[in-house]
Amino acid sequence: MKRKIVALLQARTDSTRLPRKVLKPLLGEPMIIQELLRVQRSLNLNQLVLLTSSETSDDELAKVVSDAGFSIFRGSKDNVLERFYKCAQELNLNDKDVIVRLTGDCPVHDAVIIDELINAFLDSDLDYMANCVSPIYPDGLDTEVFTFDTLEKAYNGAKKLSEKEHVTPYIRESGLFKTADLKIESVHPEWRLTVDEPTDFMVIEKIYNHFGSNAFSFTDVVSYIEKNPSITEINSSINRNEGYLKSLEKDRV
Repeated sequence: MKRKIVALLQARTDSTRLPRKVLKPLLGEPMIIQELLRVQRSLNLNQLVLLTSSETSDDELAKVVSDAGFSIFRGSKDNVLERFYKCAQELNLNDKDVIVRLTGDCPVHDAVIIDELINAFLDSDLDYMANCVSPIYPDGLDTEVFTFDTLEKAYNGAKKLSEKEHVTPYIRESGLFKTADLKIESVHPEWRLTVDEPTDFMVIEKIYNHFGSNAFSFTDVVSYIEKNPSITEINSSINRNEGYLKSLEKDRV
């Protein structure tokens, strides 16, 4: 039986560091729509779903995404692992079907990079593979791939707040799963092409304004920034994975 491959892209409106960032306009379209349009160019995906919370604060996000023609699933605000699992259940996935985890703060994500990881995962016997645990690319091209069976076991086994909020720590750290990082040569993992802070958005806005559409590739972005290195200095003081580190602190409370 051919394995179904679905991308589940999580997003919320109430970011503490940059509120409503996913709805901020890039070339006249909400940032989240620009990202979804780029992700859906994947040659491997059978389905793409935006996962947000059932809180009223995310009603506008859900409407914007739905009106643009994309699928929506709404669930727990803080237990994002549960949100993923309940959505996967609703999609009637089989044990070996493939889930691609993405986040809504990555508007320069590239379908070619997503497909690169999917293809490597399909050629393996792994339960989980990522390009971001040992970063290969700039922050903002993070992709994780795992089976539904793996997600279900994580949902049933995870206990810590950080494991529930960030979906995959239990998979990576419990020792129960066959996991691996994608093994290829890295390309500027020191850059930030994600949006958590106002300075991050300034970087992304420069990229979009330079190309004038969302049709650029990651290779195009590398070429542009290498010729204009001052761009990535704008947000270079921000640490990678600050949100996850804060979540680990909550585990210790």
